[in-house]
Amino acid sequence: MKESSRFASLDDLESLYFLRKEAISELKNKRGGEVLLNMESFSEDSVEKFSYWFKSADHSVFAGLFGDAVVAYGILEFSNTNDNQIIASIKEIFVLKDARSVGVGESVIASMTNEAIEQNAVGIDSFALPGDRETKNFFETQGMVARLIHVYRSLGSN
Repeated sequence: MKESSRFASLDDLESLYFLRKEAISELKNKRGGEVLLNMESFSEDSVEKFSYWFKSADHSVFAGLFGDAVVAYGILEFSNTNDNQIIASIKEIFVLKDARSVGVGESVIASMTNEAIEQNAVGIDSFALPGDRETKNFFETQGMVARLIHVYRSLGSN
């Protein structure tokens, strides 16, 4: 079987919804995941989010394939810096656990990077949760390095 990636289409929605549900489930068990999921910019409503992303001129949706099966997805967002340059941000990327280490994630990142270059972006960024060594290492193998670290301290009694 061969790994590849492409722009996602509306025909992929069922697979994308499933993958995002898996991604959210995995996030809940990682340090910092619950806080991320509760942030205003993050919504667990996949129908709403994919509808928005597919319609948005500032977003591109990618599907990662192993053979013909959609086993990964990526969301790329474009924004402008203060000096009006374009930055591409990987807002979400997820590969099914059983499809990791076969090149699907790398293929999705390559497609997103190529799209960022096509859109004349000056850079591409993303995030990794604290302690998520697998994601941090994955990004580093793609030539991405930390440029900002967010820190957090809970003030509640939860």
